[in-house]
Amino acid sequence: MMHRLRATVRQVSEETASTIEDWFRSKRAVEVGAEKWDVRNVKKGVLEGGGGWHGQGWLGKGTWTVVRTRMDETGVCQSCGEKLVCIDIDPEETENFAKSLAKLACEKEARTNFAKFQEWLQRNGPFDAVVDGANLGLANQHTFSFPQIMRIVNQLRQISPTKKFPLVVLHQSRVSGGPAQHPNNKKLLETWKRAGALYSTPQGSNDDWYWLYAAVSSKCLLVTNDEMRDHLFNLLGNSFFPRWKEKHQVRIKPSGNGLILHMPPPYSLVIQESERGSWHIPTVTGDDLETPRQWVCATRM
Repeated sequence: MMHRLRATVRQVSEETASTIEDWFRSKRAVEVGAEKWDVRNVKKGVLEGGGGWHGQGWLGKGTWTVVRTRMDETGVCQSCGEKLVCIDIDPEETENFAKSLAKLACEKEARTNFAKFQEWLQRNGPFDAVVDGANLGLANQHTFSFPQIMRIVNQLRQISPTKKFPLVVLHQSRVSGGPAQHPNNKKLLETWKRAGALYSTPQGSNDDWYWLYAAVSSKCLLVTNDEMRDHLFNLLGNSFFPRWKEKHQVRIKPSGNGLILHMPPPYSLVIQESERGSWHIPTVTGDDLETPRQWVCATRM
């Protein structure tokens, strides 16, 4: 049951969480499992499965301790002390996703425009991070703010292993009119252009295709508060894309010192089975960064 659930959903609803808790507290749950197991096979199963489960069946016997809990910022369960893992994404899956993304973009955008962008990316990439300029320029603002984008760019350069500028993607209208005409903003845009770190998408295009493709093909961080839920992102399916987004999307949130980066968690927000046979099941909390996610923790010693 748990393996089938793990293969089909990433987080569970409150109703499903309650059903899972009831099962772990049932007589049947007490009876299932092996009292002894081959530790080497369990470790091998975890390695071959990419982490987060071992596929060796139920480990242990006896009553389960079932609680609702939270993870700390490093992924350690505050109830049982086990540390959740970051589950690998197959590099081949990423390559295939980038190809399918480019194919979709060429169908929805003017093919020559997107092909030109791909060529530009080949010359100037890869990048350590890609910035959704329109989203960041308007975050918590009534008017578009280039200085706000600049501060985020500087933060990203500080944490970049190469100290390279991130790629800033902005629509042509954003770099040619309005606030872009201010002398300080003009100077900023020129700095990004000279660094090969600014791409202005052409009139009539949807810049979402551009910043998403750049981040996927560069295998890098994507900085945006866009929830990526509209029809464009629905075209990408619900198998690989949510996993990629979880590991690569950096959000921006306000603080006393302005906007700060909210990095992806160092562990995967999916149902996980440990090498000791414990289970951790994440519940759905939506996208509110300030709401701690509840997990169902099921362990037995």
